[in-house]
Amino acid sequence: MYSDELIFEMALCSIFRYRVEIPLKIVENLGSAKKLFELQRGELEEIFGKGSRFPDEILSAKELDSARNEADWCREKGIRIHMRGDSDFPAMLAGCPDSPLVFYSVGCCELNSEKIIAVVGTRQPTDRGKEECRMLIKQLAESGSSPVVASGLAYGIDITAHISALESGLKTIAVLATPLDRIYPKAHTAYARRIARQGALITEFPRGSISHKLNFIQRNRLIAGLSKATIVVESRKKGGALTTAELAESYSREVYALPGRVSDIRSEGCNNLIAKNEATIFTNTEEMLATLGWIKKGEEGQCEENSELFFRGDPLKEKILVALRLNPGQSMDQIHLYTSIAIKDLASSLLELEVEGWITRTAGNRYIAK
Repeated sequence: MYSDELIFEMALCSIFRYRVEIPLKIVENLGSAKKLFELQRGELEEIFGKGSRFPDEILSAKELDSARNEADWCREKGIRIHMRGDSDFPAMLAGCPDSPLVFYSVGCCELNSEKIIAVVGTRQPTDRGKEECRMLIKQLAESGSSPVVASGLAYGIDITAHISALESGLKTIAVLATPLDRIYPKAHTAYARRIARQGALITEFPRGSISHKLNFIQRNRLIAGLSKATIVVESRKKGGALTTAELAESYSREVYALPGRVSDIRSEGCNNLIAKNEATIFTNTEEMLATLGWIKKGEEGQCEENSELFFRGDPLKEKILVALRLNPGQSMDQIHLYTSIAIKDLASSLLELEVEGWITRTAGNRYIAK
């Protein structure tokens, strides 16, 4: 069961969706989100002012009901809900002054890794830009440092970075500007499924969130906040990649830009970052990795591939997979206690899931979802 505080924080984030600094201040000043919802109208009006819509929304049960429904859906689908202050909330992100109170993830990637690097750029790259992006990711994979590649699943450089990471055996994180049940762009849904099997999808937007341009700016701050460094491959004079770079710099993270020809409008943004000393000129991966202080290690294991992002089929099998995704390494008896599935049915379902490639049995007859 999720804690009451998590439900209150989810509701708080929905009310102040585009005022991300307010939920943090409320929790900091009151000690919890729950305490805000316990205030009377007069007390709320003292905080937000008479005539503000916020007291009505806080006093209404609508957002709390939506938060409970969302938590139930996440539990059913094996989606993790990360609450600021919990051990699984990325330390890099928690250190940002505008980090979310709550976000959602699905996948098999360690989000607390200190070796996450953002690779971003224009949605309309040149062939040269795409090739440089592929070579960059290939060199990162060959370096032995096993970094995680983060980007925004958008057209152009973003999806090129994700695909290159997948093909190079690196884990990759796609930060979405939409809920997990609505991948954007729709054309990248198949890639999103692959990323969830070899990395993670994360978002701070629950189901039913309105699509808005501001979603992408909020998405960009998560990309920058999760990452130790940000690399801009190609960018016009203005663009989302430059916003990500600016945010990364404000978080005191390393920012790199690939230089381009002066006459190329798709390199104008990168050239400006370098000229203004807002980014280090990217020359090679070895120099960058040395600056970051990343010691070479053996390649990490990859997540095995399954056919879908969420299991669709036998409800008993789905229940088992959800239990194992939330609590990896359980024995049959532990799964039985968690799911209440009869031992006979559980044994046959586990065998079928293992044969179908959804789970792995480890030493001590413990099971892990792939």
